[in-house]
Formats: sequence, structure tokens, C-alpha cells
Amino acid sequence: MADIKVVGVVAKILKEEGVDWYAGVHGGHVWQLQVALDRAGIKTYHMRHEQSGVYMADGWARASGKIGVAMGTAGPGFGNMISAMYQAYLARSPVICLLGQHATEEDGWGPFQEAYAEPLSGHFTKWTKRIIDPSMIAYFTQKAIRDATTYPCGPVALEFPVNIQGQVAGDENSLRGYLPHGVCASPSRPAGDPEMVEKATRMLLEAKKPVIIGGDGIYWSDASAELREFVELLDIPVLTRRMGRGAVPEDHPLAFGAGFRRPIQMQSDVIAIFGLRMNMLEGFGMPPRFPVENVRYIQVSEDPEELTTRLSTEVSILGSPKPVLRQMIDCAKDIMKKKPDRSEWLAIVNKVKEEDRAKAKQLIDEVRNNKAINPHFIAAELCDFLDRDATIILDSFCMAGFATDKIKASFAGQILDGATWSGVGHGVGIAMGAQLARPGKQVVDLLGDGGMGIAGFDIETAARYNIPACYLLFNNSSWIGYSAQKAVLPEDVKDCDWSMLPDIRYDKIFAEMGCHTELVTEPQHLKPALERAFNSGKASVINVIPDSTVLAPQFVGRMEYYKKLFAGV
Repeated sequence: MADIKVVGVVAKILKEEGVDWYAGVHGGHVWQLQVALDRAGIKTYHMRHEQSGVYMADGWARASGKIGVAMGTAGPGFGNMISAMYQAYLARSPVICLLGQHATEEDGWGPFQEAYAEPLSGHFTKWTKRIIDPSMIAYFTQKAIRDATTYPCGPVALEFPVNIQGQVAGDENSLRGYLPHGVCASPSRPAGDPEMVEKATRMLLEAKKPVIIGGDGIYWSDASAELREFVELLDIPVLTRRMGRGAVPEDHPLAFGAGFRRPIQMQSDVIAIFGLRMNMLEGFGMPPRFPVENVRYIQVSEDPEELTTRLSTEVSILGSPKPVLRQMIDCAKDIMKKKPDRSEWLAIVNKVKEEDRAKAKQLIDEVRNNKAINPHFIAAELCDFLDRDATIILDSFCMAGFATDKIKASFAGQILDGATWSGVGHGVGIAMGAQLARPGKQVVDLLGDGGMGIAGFDIETAARYNIPACYLLFNNSSWIGYSAQKAVLPEDVKDCDWSMLPDIRYDKIFAEMGCHTELVTEPQHLKPALERAFNSGKASVINVIPDSTVLAPQFVGRMEYYKKLFAGV
């Protein structure tokens, strides 16, 4: 029986799990691992920067539902991966990070690129393990894959000292803790307590003004069909959030959007929440976003941490949304004699929706022909152009604000963003991973010039590997935007300038790298530029110069907050 080395075991198991590629930047501390992966037939996507490698793995993982793999060498390699690892953690993305490290006998001696991922990674991985016992590598690699993909999904990191990588892990056919692929079944998705399920179902059946909200758990439990069947069965308005957004298409008669959810939720008498973490994007599950008077709450999640104690809850079900929704569908069919009459409630919800739709249309009509392209028009024109099955990455901080309420998501996992990490530049890598996961489909990154500065050169990586993602650059020549700078900072602040050189011709820069490029300075040129970019079959950059005086929506209405923030400074 042949002996197999540590790096060979990692390559063997990843290949058995269907991993075809990884992304990262090489370095002496990972060369042995790279050779083993190459010999196993696992492709390298070699990046310009390690963070984009993790973002690429994240984009693949969220778009495909399978593990993404990223690699980085010791010290600065790992250091450069941290921001992207943190985003993957907060976005609940199943990513495996393979990290190089100095030799174990050099611990504490000041070796080249000394760093210790295991104690540093506790806040942004599900767990990190430094491999110092070669015989345990099979066990930890298989455990990493299982744990990364178990809800709530998230990154797991394995750290390999350079002297351990080439050591023998054991006999290839008797590796300690190893089980052939498929021998150990994946954990089942837990159903809910039948009594609690019935109680929740009766609450929703008897409610006059119920609402259902679905989040990440809908996507990761593959519960889109069950959610749609349930809301249609009971005629309940539904709001989908995060990775669950679009599980019930947002143009469905029962769906409503987050931009006008408050007046609907304020009138509701029962709100059922499935698989949604109550972070700051949800107002922490507290008033005024979630009212406390005259409303009863139901929470469902297989993650106990999502069953928040900040929300007064009558029924709290620890279970996966997919089987719990199936239980509720069956229960409702057993109980119901006829479908509840929601006509009055749906009329109220539809009125709110129509008022919002009319307001949005009026805004676009007013700015459609502005010579300086209004950002609201850019977002509306893009969303009108894209196919229903396009993938949209929200990257630019400002452009995300202009676009999010104009997107009408049609499937869960369609919109990929920076979660609450909210960095910029992540979309460059995410778009590549998403494009590999969804070949032949449109993938567009709404990139800003701030993110371009951080990660833009990895667009050359997309061109080099013929990955036809589209990068729509919101080039307002500033971090966040000059209009935000003037609106937010006190008037006496003169030298704190967020600007960049104006109207940089990024289209010319990336044309030199083999990308299809466009420059758009007038509104009527945007749609033709989009058509040419997506028809080019290449990585593309559309350099859009917007009206930079328009304040992003996330700043509108928050001026009093900033005045208080700077009071007395």
C-alpha cells in the first residue's frame, strides 16, 4: 500500500468532493500544496491579490451552493485574505481557506512571514485548525467541508506549516479518520416540533393581516418552492431578504419590497420570520422596524442564534425552513375548509405597493434625459435591461443604494452583496466565481471607483481566464461621493477631501488588458453599451460617469443623525 503525504490527502479529498478549482496567490509556503492540487486535476485561478481569491470562492459558493476553495501563503498572504474571509463569514458562505505557514520548529524565532491564523481567525471563521499531526489531515479536511456547508454556512480554514505539508499522513487506503466520499451521510435538515408547527399555522390562518419574511435560511435550505406554495395557499404577503430575496419573485402579486415594508409591517397582526438573522439590516429586530404593539411573532430557524431574544415571540421553532414549511403546508391543508379571505388586507398592501411604484416611476421619468446621467436612471436602465436570470453583485456603496429598490429579484441567490461587512471591491472576485457557477448567464458587478482602486486589477484575471463577467463602474471620482462629503461633514471642514482624479478613463486601462470596454457619459448611450458588453463574450468594463451631485438614498433623511454625530466635535 502506498503512503500518501499531507498535501496529497487534501487534494484527494477535495477532488472527491467535486472541487475543480481554487483561487489565490502562490508563495513558497504553499508550493507543495499547489503541486498536489495540480496533480489531482484541480485548476488554479491565480489572482492579483489574495482577497479577490477568497471573494471568487465566495461568489462561487453562494451562486452554486457548493464549497468554494481559496489559498494564500504565510504571513501577508493570510493577512490579505482576512477581509474577504470576514465577509464570507458574515454572508454565511461555505468557503474553505488553505493557508501556508512557516515550519513548526521556527515558532517564536522570528521566521520569514511569521503569522498564526488559528488564534487570529476565531471571529471570522467557523473554526480554524493548524495541522501539526499529519495523521489527522484526512479527518480535519472532511470535517472542514461538512462544517462549512452546514447551516449557518461559513468559512473554515486549515493552516499548513511548510514542514508538515510533505510529511506522510499514512497508508492511502487506511488514513486515520478518513471515509470514502458518500459513506458518511450529510446531516438531515431538522423538522419542527409538530405542536409548535400547528400553533404557528393556526396563528397565520386566523390572522387578519399576516406577513411572512424569508431570509438566508430559505436559500440554504432550498425552500423557495415551499415558501411560494405556502404564501399562495394562505394568501399571505411575503417579503424576502438577503440570500432569500427572490425566493418568491418580487413581481409576484403577494411579494412586496423592503423599501416600503414599514407601513405594511406596522399594520400587520402576525409576522412569521423564516431563517433571517436580525442584524442591523433588519433594524436588529426592534422598533420601529419591527413593531411591538398589536402584533404576534413567529420565528423559524435551524440556527438558534437566529431565533433572536430581542423580539417578543409567541412561537419559536428550531427547524430548517424547508421541512418546517412543508409541515405547515400539510397542516394548513388538514385544517382549512376554505382559503382565508385576505381581500381587505391585500388591498391595503397593494395600495402601498402601487404608491411606491408610481413614486419610483415619476422619479425616473423626471431624470431620464438629464445630460449628466442621474444615478437613479443608471440603476433603472440596468435593471430593465438585464435578463430575469441575471446575477447582480452589489459592490459600490453608493450604487447599491441607488439600485437595491429597483431590482426585482426573480430567484433566491440572485443578489450577492457584502453582507454587513460592507467593504468595496469584493464584487470583482465574486463576479468571477458567480460566472463560473452560472455559465452562459449574465453576471454584473456594480463596482465603484473606490472598489476599483482596491481590487480592480483582478479584472485582468477575469480577462486572462476568459471569464465574461461585466463590471459596470460607477465612476463618481470619489470615495462615497462628493455630494455625500458636502452633506455629511461639518461646513468648516475644508481639507478632508474624499475625491480622486476626475473622470479617470478606466475603459482605456482595461482595454489594454483585453477587456471589452465602454465609456458612457450620456443616458441614451447606456443601453447600447450594455448590449455590446454582454454580447462581446469577454470580461467587460463599462465606465459610467454619473451626476456626482446626487446624494445616495442611504444618506437622504439621515442628516439630523450626522449633525448630532458631529455636535461638539
